Amino acid sequence: MINFFAKLAILIATAVLMTLLITRMLLDSSADETSLDLLRGHAEGYAQRISETPPAERRDYAEELSEKLGYGVSLEASSGRAQTRTESRSGRLFVVARVPDNPGQVVFGPLPFGYATRLPTVIGLAIVISCLMALFISLAAFKRIRGLEEVAARMHNGDFSARAERNEADPLDGIGSSLNLLADRVGQLLHDERDLLRTVAHEVRTPISRMHFRVESIERKVSDALPKETSGLVSDLEQVDKLFEELLTYVGFDEFHQDRPELKTTEIEVLDSVSRIADEVTAVREDIEVVITSDKGARVTANQKLFDRATSNVVLNAMAYGGNTIYIDIRVFENECVIDVQDTGDGIPELDRPKVIKPFVRLSAKKTKGTGLGLAIVSRIMRLHGGKLHIVDSPKGGASVQLTWKNVEPNKRSARGLAPKRDS
Repeated sequence: MINFFAKLAILIATAVLMTLLITRMLLDSSADETSLDLLRGHAEGYAQRISETPPAERRDYAEELSEKLGYGVSLEASSGRAQTRTESRSGRLFVVARVPDNPGQVVFGPLPFGYATRLPTVIGLAIVISCLMALFISLAAFKRIRGLEEVAARMHNGDFSARAERNEADPLDGIGSSLNLLADRVGQLLHDERDLLRTVAHEVRTPISRMHFRVESIERKVSDALPKETSGLVSDLEQVDKLFEELLTYVGFDEFHQDRPELKTTEIEVLDSVSRIADEVTAVREDIEVVITSDKGARVTANQKLFDRATSNVVLNAMAYGGNTIYIDIRVFENECVIDVQDTGDGIPELDRPKVIKPFVRLSAKKTKGTGLGLAIVSRIMRLHGGKLHIVDSPKGGASVQLTWKNVEPNKRSARGLAPKRDS
């Protein structure tokens, strides 16, 4: 910071010095008294010659002098002052000499010494130079700020390898240093979190597998005596096993994970895939009805496995919290395809919608067999594909969960004239 103020002081001093030099060289060259004394002497000599020239020829002689000297020579009535002098007229410099034995005077000028210095002129010039200096400083500062902004944007997008350039003489170096420390800290925290979750999930699955064998052995021996307890124990172990499997999946879909393998995508026929997924997911419940409507030619670019996972998670969520009828509406737009899964349940309040895509968040007190990671995984899958997850009110009365995927190629607007909703 001290270096910054030192540079600023030097620039201001330079601006003032330049103003004075320019004023001296361009605007105030008339201050050279030696030159003015010489001009005044010449003016008196020419005035003497004019006095010796017949009155009818004096103006012609003045014009000849003007052409010879390169500046104006004119005759005018005397102002009453006898001595030869310099005068400033309209900001220009003139030499005035009294014609001997005559009521007139000779005026030489404007002289080629430039404008006579005026305080407003000097102030204006100083302001212009100072503004140019300030602009120079501001542009350098804005350039540095823009660089820091770009680094912060990369960090916001998950690239914590981004670093700000360091320069101790830069007054903004403290911000750059703080951004670098923040990136180091956040990147390390995310790395530690991934490693912790992955390690815990892997390590816990081994004892869970052993517990499965032991529970099965116990179940064979005491199932008749304690049928409810043994079946409940088996069910709890299965739920714990599924939880850790979902946890591994959630960690694997972290969009901030720079070492994640490149996503492999393919062209997917949306209607066929959604119909297949809906049949598979709802096969375990005979009371669930699925109604699918679709625009023609719906094809998206996505990873087939992740597409199936996201769609099935949304349908499972509708089964768990909605009514017995699920409506799936597939709409095609110019650059995107929307899979809209609607239920007839209680819906999701607008203020709670950002919460339900977070891990282990359940708004309903209703007990379900889910892990609390379903929509959180869907949200990460959509971000990995450059798509969106939207939650709005369903026309059927419940929640409408919309998955927006990228089309294989541009399409016309939905034939039903529907537009994708942007609430979430």
